[in-house]
Amino acid sequence: MNEPKPIEIEAAQVEQLIGKAEQGTLDGAEQRRLVPLLKTLLWLQHTLLSTRISLAKLQRILFGKKTEKARRKPKDPHEGEPGDGNGSGGPAGGEDPPAGNGPLARASDGPPSDSHGAERRGHGRRAAADYPGAETVFCPVQTHHSGARCPHCGRGRFYPSQPLVRLRFTGQPLALVTRFELQRLRCNGCGAWAVASMPPQVGAETYATSLKVNLAVAHYHLGLPFKRIESFQDLLGMPLSDATQWELVEGVADSAYPVYEHFKSLGAQQPLVYQDDTGARILSLIKENQSEPAPKRQGMYTTALRFEGEHSICLYFTGRQHAGENLDAVLAHRDPSLPPIQWMSDGLAANTPKQHKDQTLDLNCLVHGRRQFTDIDAYFPHECTRVVDAIAEIYKHEAHCQTQRLTPAGRLAYHQENSAPVMEALKAWMVQQIEQRRVEPNSRLGGAFDYLLKRWESLTRFLSVPGAPLDNNAAERALKMILRLRKNSLFYKNEHGAYVGDVLTSLIETCRLAGINPLDYLGALMENRTAVFADPAAWLPWNYRDHLGETNPPAPLRHPPPVLGQFDRLGVAVPQ
Repeated sequence: MNEPKPIEIEAAQVEQLIGKAEQGTLDGAEQRRLVPLLKTLLWLQHTLLSTRISLAKLQRILFGKKTEKARRKPKDPHEGEPGDGNGSGGPAGGEDPPAGNGPLARASDGPPSDSHGAERRGHGRRAAADYPGAETVFCPVQTHHSGARCPHCGRGRFYPSQPLVRLRFTGQPLALVTRFELQRLRCNGCGAWAVASMPPQVGAETYATSLKVNLAVAHYHLGLPFKRIESFQDLLGMPLSDATQWELVEGVADSAYPVYEHFKSLGAQQPLVYQDDTGARILSLIKENQSEPAPKRQGMYTTALRFEGEHSICLYFTGRQHAGENLDAVLAHRDPSLPPIQWMSDGLAANTPKQHKDQTLDLNCLVHGRRQFTDIDAYFPHECTRVVDAIAEIYKHEAHCQTQRLTPAGRLAYHQENSAPVMEALKAWMVQQIEQRRVEPNSRLGGAFDYLLKRWESLTRFLSVPGAPLDNNAAERALKMILRLRKNSLFYKNEHGAYVGDVLTSLIETCRLAGINPLDYLGALMENRTAVFADPAAWLPWNYRDHLGETNPPAPLRHPPPVLGQFDRLGVAVPQ
């Protein structure tokens, strides 16, 4: 029985529905309002009788999930005033004061002084350099030319200077259709035809490569279902059926899958991999599950493997295999002479690469460990606050390492000096709580303590291994694109469709991480399909331009574009 969605309804409305139900006067709208309430009641009764569920989990299901952010302490209104010992009139802690005297403060009020700390990110307009994909149109001065005498003073002469840049944004359909009417002339004597030719700049194919790659990115990155795109094109009078869209997108994957397969062996040689998975829906496999006899394994998953090294590579796998089995298949390509790959995951048994575990150094996610306590902080506030504050201290040290751009060795030394005492004190405190019987081992708090202590070595690799990350957030971010696609398009028809999705989402996400325009890259793969099949290693996102033969190749993006809904160091444009 599926979990019900949270229902927003007041008690008075429920009483009104009950009264009308007893009288038999419910109209159609009220009956539809009553159905989800009855389904929730049946699910609740079934769950309480046949399963074990905590009140906290039940609360999250019925009323929605709360944030995991720690509550901020209210600021003292007198804190930071002159004479309080802070050495400045600004607020304590180095936080930025409001600019000017209010929300309507003018720019002439001047920027804040250096003592107020660095300006917060995300403010101000983007620079013109942040639009490398924009079409450039040069506009010369019509009234004067370089070297001409100045009409204002009559003494000097004009000379070239840095041009001003003005941006203009226009809109266009996803699929733009051009109708060519070719004139035909017919001889009234012999009946011969004279037909005009198509313009030379127009290709021979009905559907241009640019349309095919646009559809691929719109569907697999933006999550737009083919049916929704079809509806949008119908509104504009330029219809494009969903079946046609699929055929065009399948053609993109047909030109790109050799690179996807090459990514497997290339990713296997990297020093670090982030791993996570989520559920998937494949109609052909669902039909298999309903057959007699049903297959032994009925689950369906999409695994994300993000490899970090000289280049960032992201691979997706959709099917019945668990995340550990997919990682096993990739590690089969790893050079045995290389040191073990750092393998970051959430610690589930299904994520373990059992066949190549000796080639991995397991790291576990601090955020997943923290979540064990944020879920129960309403019942054990003192103990949970102790753990959450300790982990927050570790992330403050990590933020310092990132701000100072420390090398892996320097970061390791900094964490050993500052974070190791925090983690050692936390472990000693948890062990003491258990040994002194202050925590019931079978309670939710005891289970949270056991989660950390059982994985302590993997959770604290950042204190012994250079470059070991703290958490698995990189894999969580990589799954955003899959979740967006699943929420909008719901399912794949068969395993072939799932493979096409894996190929295109892997290449698009890898392009994003490399700062490469995926439209240009996928278009290049389609236009050079024979060369791609002959040597996939020469057609990777970071080297494919070397084989295009262009005199002026487009400039690469200088930063990865943001993931939708995620703004952090992977997604913020930094003008240079």
